[in-house]
Amino acid sequence: MEPLRDHGASCLLMIIMVVLCLAAPAQGQLSDDFYDDSCPKLESIVQARVAAAMKAEIRMGASLLRLHFHDCFVNVRPSP
Repeated sequence: MEPLRDHGASCLLMIIMVVLCLAAPAQGQLSDDFYDDSCPKLESIVQARVAAAMKAEIRMGASLLRLHFHDCFVNVRPSP
């Protein structure tokens, strides 16, 4: 096993890359009406599909809620 000092440059490069990735600003512009023009029936389609999935599998509602908060949670600050 090689000593850690032999991998110093690789470790430093990896640390720099991680820091840069975490520090990169995200400029997302979230809006409630994003799909109003391109797919005006989106909400009713999604609502019908989720209702059908929950009817077929009762745990689907909890699974989707867990998915939202664990995988898709976005930090949003209200606009002043």
